[in-house]
Amino acid sequence: MPYQNKDKLMKQIPDIIKNGINSKESIDEIEKFGRYLARPPREVRGGALSTSQIRIAYGEVSRLKMKYDRTSALMLRPKMAYAASRAGGDTYADLKDVISAGIDQVAASQSNEQEAFKNLATMLEAILAYHKSYGGR
Repeated sequence: MPYQNKDKLMKQIPDIIKNGINSKESIDEIEKFGRYLARPPREVRGGALSTSQIRIAYGEVSRLKMKYDRTSALMLRPKMAYAASRAGGDTYADLKDVISAGIDQVAASQSNEQEAFKNLATMLEAILAYHKSYGGR
């Protein structure tokens, strides 16, 4: 059973990537998602994600935030798909879906792709922070 509120978060992603986290609704959805990754319901396949599983994606995003490269940014999608298939659970698949949607928005960004990528990095940083605050290990 995947994340119940994923549709709400997915609807927020275009605005988050374009304008950054600029509303209470956006940060609330990110908080709920971080909590879900740390403490998913029992019926969710794969269980809670470890901090190191999230940091795999976050480390790559942080590196690209400092020196942006479009090809490397787009390669995050297949890397996340591979990691999700290896993890084999709903929680990592949900994280992959959220990050992939963010990457798609970055790629579609008309004005400033690098700024859009920084907003994606900020979103992932917030997810990681909430995950850790809700007991992610």
